[in-house]
Amino acid sequence: MKVHLLADPFSRSKSFYGSREAYLKITVDLLVCVSDSLSLPEAKFLTGWSHGKEALKDGSYDTHKGSFYVNCGEIGHASVNSKNTDFAHSANPEVTASNVWPPEEILPGFRQCFEELCILIIDIAASVARACDRYAFAKIPGYESGYLEKMVRTSTTTKARLLHYFPPPADSHVEQSIVERAPHESSEELLDSWCATHIDHGCLTGLTSAVYINESSHEPKLSSSQGSSVPLPHLPFLPNAPDPRSGLYIRSRLGDITRIVIPSDCLAFQTGESLQLITGGKFRAVPHFVRAGKALRDTAWVARNTLAVFTQPGLDEVVDRETGKTYAQFSKEVAERFG
Repeated sequence: MKVHLLADPFSRSKSFYGSREAYLKITVDLLVCVSDSLSLPEAKFLTGWSHGKEALKDGSYDTHKGSFYVNCGEIGHASVNSKNTDFAHSANPEVTASNVWPPEEILPGFRQCFEELCILIIDIAASVARACDRYAFAKIPGYESGYLEKMVRTSTTTKARLLHYFPPPADSHVEQSIVERAPHESSEELLDSWCATHIDHGCLTGLTSAVYINESSHEPKLSSSQGSSVPLPHLPFLPNAPDPRSGLYIRSRLGDITRIVIPSDCLAFQTGESLQLITGGKFRAVPHFVRAGKALRDTAWVARNTLAVFTQPGLDEVVDRETGKTYAQFSKEVAERFG
């Protein structure tokens, strides 16, 4: 299963482009107003703000990006009821913890914008799931008709992750430092300088196009006196990645590495590990990574911003029929893998 692009999925949302601009500029502004009140160690930092908490394969912690996580079961999606039994799983706070939001007076409109965009992506993910269901029902003995679409529409465990890839210090040479630190590694491992190679752990992941911002031309901060009645300042973004080699890459089943460019009027969807388990490998999780590229050496303070929405099974749903493993058990394993 490759990454699939949906062109112009936002035609029914006339306010999308305004919302997109708002969420992107808020992504950066959020970084300067986060505090302990927006971080939840009891949820393994998988709800609210997280930076430097994700363990990498070499035992270090990822400081190249910051994340703001939201549990979509609480955001008022028409088919989602946050009082579902999934939320009785106190043993899985990384999935069921209540969301935390920046104060409205600090980031006016952030929560509404975030929620509306997530709802839209989930609705479109359901249409993608319907196509996957047709294939799975025809090819997989015992596959429940309409399973994936039903899961996408009703799951209370779907999670959104707003990502900000930090620009490194002006004197930093990210990719060069990786080469010097690990000259024996493969070329792929040297390229994943902004986000290490990994697979997602849900069923379908919805991705917006990445937006690059030159923060040297706009310091990301809000006035302390700014109130909710004052609009956030405009934050211009670059039309393309400064270096055409930077961005999202995927690895195929044959090992080929391909750069994926998501146009600004498109969404991309890729498959994750839960769907791989559920379908016995008929659908495969897509290994992917993010490359910083030469732009970080030649262009000062360029940051990357995007939003990912991970549609996930209910905690009591069996994801591995051979072992009887539930998504609750699987999600605990995943959380332990990353710190």
